[in-house]
Amino acid sequence: MTALAPPLRQSLRRAACTVAAVLALLALHAGWSGGFGRFGSPVAPVPAPSLALRDDLGRPFDPATLHDRATLVYFGYVRCPDVCPTVLGALEPVFARLGPDAARTGILFVTLDPAHDTPTVLHAFLSQFQPAPTGLTGPPADVAAVARAWGIGWTGTDGHINHNSVLTLIGPDGRMRARYGMTQLNDPDAMAADIRAVLPR
Repeated sequence: MTALAPPLRQSLRRAACTVAAVLALLALHAGWSGGFGRFGSPVAPVPAPSLALRDDLGRPFDPATLHDRATLVYFGYVRCPDVCPTVLGALEPVFARLGPDAARTGILFVTLDPAHDTPTVLHAFLSQFQPAPTGLTGPPADVAAVARAWGIGWTGTDGHINHNSVLTLIGPDGRMRARYGMTQLNDPDAMAADIRAVLPR
């Protein structure tokens, strides 16, 4: 077998390194997005942070209720004048397009105003939406810790709160799969497709 000339060997070695680097980047991207990201902004598929709070019926929230279901998690507050109601209202057409898969999908609304948003107040507010989200609240320190763990930023108190509006999709395995900003809520078909993509068939 004829030995390759040194320049040719170097060229082949560089080409092999380039291919390996491209494959590594592709693998990294697949791992970072969980092989997912059809419409929502992909996130690292890490386990979702804890939600050790109380629901809108005053019961300790049971994370087992998230198993085998897709879950949309949103942080807001009852006296929010526009953004929070807009986000929750935008989910109704998404669920309408899910058909039978709507029964395997839930919504959690975590308050950023726990001093005002008691379980009773949360329940009355969320009952206005279809489907009605489950509200989560708790002592201010606990709510603040949960919000920080989820990467939610907010300022203000007493019903005047500025916060980043981010809706997070959690898969049935409890891992974060995608996030949606306000402009991504205008396509219910695409959001429904994302939810179906994380549900087991």
